[in-house]
Amino acid sequence: MGLIDMNACTMRQLSTVLIIILVLTTGWASAVRPTSATYDQTGITTTIDATCIGTLLVNHDMEWQQTNLPNGDLANNTLSPDETRAIFTYRENTLAASGTTRYTKEYNMDGSNVSDGRDNLYARHTVNFQADQSQSGTMLWDEGATITSLGAATNGNEVGRCVFAGGTGGNGAAFKGTVEAGSAMNVQEVAAVTTVGGRAISESSTVPVNLRYGFDAQGLGTNANNTLAVGAAEVYMNTNFETYDNIYQASGDGNVTTKITDRQRTVARGLFDLAQTHEYSSTAMAQPTVAPVT
Repeated sequence: MGLIDMNACTMRQLSTVLIIILVLTTGWASAVRPTSATYDQTGITTTIDATCIGTLLVNHDMEWQQTNLPNGDLANNTLSPDETRAIFTYRENTLAASGTTRYTKEYNMDGSNVSDGRDNLYARHTVNFQADQSQSGTMLWDEGATITSLGAATNGNEVGRCVFAGGTGGNGAAFKGTVEAGSAMNVQEVAAVTTVGGRAISESSTVPVNLRYGFDAQGLGTNANNTLAVGAAEVYMNTNFETYDNIYQASGDGNVTTKITDRQRTVARGLFDLAQTHEYSSTAMAQPTVAPVT
């Protein structure tokens, strides 16, 4: 508390207080379809509950690739007709040194088919950190998640030439894209909560591909006149998607009919209170219409 008590009056005049809610719900991607689980429907679950005076280190790196074809080959970059692939990545690098840390983590990666409202990827953290100022304590935090979706045109090349072309027959254009979101911190005092959730594996094309990220950080409230975090924080989300007029191939064959690029980044330094949410969600694709049997 030494740094906060001695400098609170001066720093408060230069403090940054940000409360931001940003929702990116895109209606331009009905062709973006989830993949579906085949043989591998395994999952990974992790929980951590830690209190540490000194140094706490947490590292986590994950990549999960899946194709909807039973004989699909992820090593082959050319997609087969009607093939969709999903690639999830997640990382966390936390180093809290020379301070008191209260840390909890819930993490789950589920490779099975999920319905709307359920997640393949989920992580939630609560982190409280108070630096020992006599030892120049600091917490470094880096968390990020990505979902990459790739899809060949349904029914070969018989697709609508527009990204919105769901069609009563359930046809969809080829597509590829990645959405990523995360946060970073370099702080001496903070009480933070982060959440990430995403899905891209489902047996139904009506379930949208989705990635959400939430970040909320403020001070510990140990000083009645100062409830702001001390240090710096960054929250970001980047979205890139392209739709093609035929089967997508890694070589880039096919005309690009729609291209979306979105970049969002917020940075706070000094004394701050920062709350921010991001969400990407594709538009659900229509189910195929089955002709009656005569």
